[in-house]
Amino acid sequence: MLYPLLILSEPEEVFKRVAVNSTWLAPLAYCTGGFFVITWLGGCWANLREGLRWWSLLGPAIGSIFFIGTASFASTAMLYASCLVFRCRQSNWPAYRMLFSLNIHCALVLMLGELINFLLVHTNLIQEFNFPFPNRFPLGLDLLILGVKEPNIYLAVLLHSTGVFILWYFVVLTRGLKHLTGSSLTRAAAMAAILWLAGVGAVIGIVYSAGGGTIFRVTM
Repeated sequence: MLYPLLILSEPEEVFKRVAVNSTWLAPLAYCTGGFFVITWLGGCWANLREGLRWWSLLGPAIGSIFFIGTASFASTAMLYASCLVFRCRQSNWPAYRMLFSLNIHCALVLMLGELINFLLVHTNLIQEFNFPFPNRFPLGLDLLILGVKEPNIYLAVLLHSTGVFILWYFVVLTRGLKHLTGSSLTRAAAMAAILWLAGVGAVIGIVYSAGGGTIFRVTM
């Protein structure tokens, strides 16, 4: 059950296992459980006793299942489409399951980043500066706009998407795509880059539909 965590230290070992047996339940459970803990603690940080009530647990549980499920299936679909475009070696249903397994294993890197972000935000390490986004600790190029009261929201989204854990996820994903699809490193990097662009574009689209400007704020 703990082998999915090897993606953080020995990703090649995980790639070998995924190629043989595309298991996904354990890493999916880790990601969902981690997101649940973050969401639940974020809602009851000032009053943990209140957080033990069933309605305080049900909301984060449902939200975590919905968010992780939607994000993992949608991002894998994008990877699958990229494989078809680049004419990778695998292009059938088992390949989709393999890509899903790879993707959800790599997502453990993002979940680690979310846990660290939560701790950094709630320990108040930086108090005198305004964060580009509330409850989002700057770990990428968004450090350049740390303290700016009303940064351009679209620029902030772009810079925030260069966070350490986001880039780590895409580096590991690129290596996994190269290993599993038989593609060159360049093609694997291109597929990962398409997913990154799609993710950034989706967030910018949500921001735009919400009114854009500096009114919209991402919270977590």
